[in-house]
Amino acid sequence: MSQTAEIINEELIRSLAPNQNAITNARKISSSGGFITLYQTDGKDLIFGECKGSGKSNYQTSVDFSGDAPVFRCSCPSRQFPCKHGVAILYEWVNGKTFEVAEVPEDVAKKRDKIEKRKVKEATTSQPSKTSLAAAKKKLQKQLEGLELAETFVSDLLNRGVSSINGSSSTSYKNLAKQLGDYYLPELQAIMMEIITAAEDLSKQPDDNEINRLVALCVRLSSSVKKSREYIQIKLESDNVALEDTILYEAMGGIWKLSQLREIGLYKENARLIQLSFQVIHDDMHQANIETGYWIDLDSGEISRTENIRPYKSAKYIKAEDSSFGIYYIPDLYRYPGGINRRIRWEGMEQKELEEKHYSEILAKTEESIGAAVKKAKNELKNTLSKEACAMLFPFERITFAKEDGHGVLEYQGERIALKETAHYPETCKVLSVVPEELLERGALLGEVFYDNSRRQIYVCPLSIVTESAIVELC
Repeated sequence: MSQTAEIINEELIRSLAPNQNAITNARKISSSGGFITLYQTDGKDLIFGECKGSGKSNYQTSVDFSGDAPVFRCSCPSRQFPCKHGVAILYEWVNGKTFEVAEVPEDVAKKRDKIEKRKVKEATTSQPSKTSLAAAKKKLQKQLEGLELAETFVSDLLNRGVSSINGSSSTSYKNLAKQLGDYYLPELQAIMMEIITAAEDLSKQPDDNEINRLVALCVRLSSSVKKSREYIQIKLESDNVALEDTILYEAMGGIWKLSQLREIGLYKENARLIQLSFQVIHDDMHQANIETGYWIDLDSGEISRTENIRPYKSAKYIKAEDSSFGIYYIPDLYRYPGGINRRIRWEGMEQKELEEKHYSEILAKTEESIGAAVKKAKNELKNTLSKEACAMLFPFERITFAKEDGHGVLEYQGERIALKETAHYPETCKVLSVVPEELLERGALLGEVFYDNSRRQIYVCPLSIVTESAIVELC
């Protein structure tokens, strides 16, 4: 729904400005006569003007109200969005400055036309044909059949116990798991194979920790079967096979296209990201190396992850990724369904060196307290379809080491939480113990919160430390 510049007021400006500094600087520009020219279109759906700048050329600034939300454009080099010039022209309007009526500038007209064409294209491609709808329903029916097989496996385990997985029965169960590949249920198939492998290892060498892990896998499989069946039945009964913001779609073999993510609103324009950690995780359950990076969005503070999946069998054909440094300016950031640490992806970006202000921005985005962070993590971990750990950015006053066993302890405002390594990050606590002491006071720690079944306790696995001038990766 289009709007006009008449909606501009102080409250709107405060909601659109990226921070208080942008508001302060914008007011200075307006009060000092920074704009040389000011224009509005006849319908007041666009205001634009020329503003003095620090460079040789003046800046062309505009705010477009013709879409669902104001669109800011400026020729200045600032990566802040909207920039102070964009906020300043809003103050020019609020302060009653004269805006002459003029035609839409050619460059804005072209950009409007491009947006309109994209909307038309998306509207056209988003309408599923009768053939595709029938195919989607057929696939859902097939998946329901596959869930019956998975439920049979779960039922057998409950009735006969995990000790029944050995010898010939192990071969039968593996064959059952392989059949799930014909029913478009790759995640359930992977869990089943992991249960079978863990049970075989347990029969050879009993281990309490492995028993706990095996129980957790069985609970995960049972819950996945139940939730998947409910999801499919609702889809079929409502005759609605449209895509939704749910992790079940991928868990049941769906592959998202970027256009589909945009269609359901899972994307963000003009994102600023910084990588906080990177690690190659050997995931035997999915038979793949997963190159995982954790990133922070400097505007929202959200911790997201990238995953480059390289199956063991075809790893040599897929380009490997590595640690990324600097700040990434991303025009279109796509976000996959999920809770904390959504997976993200992009196709184009501009990379620049980090500045001191960027470290300060990261430190300003930590959780309020250790308790608040753990509470969020617990709610996430309750979902049996979520990852076994979730990354949070903790503030800390100091990191100390316990005398009895040397494990790390994070301290902040009277709260403490123990640090412990995981199978995916087995050395980070050791690395942390040799970090210079000055880095262990007053900073932020990116860590994965996880529940240790054997000790029945929440721990944090440290991944990196952020100070006022550096990011120190521990893995």
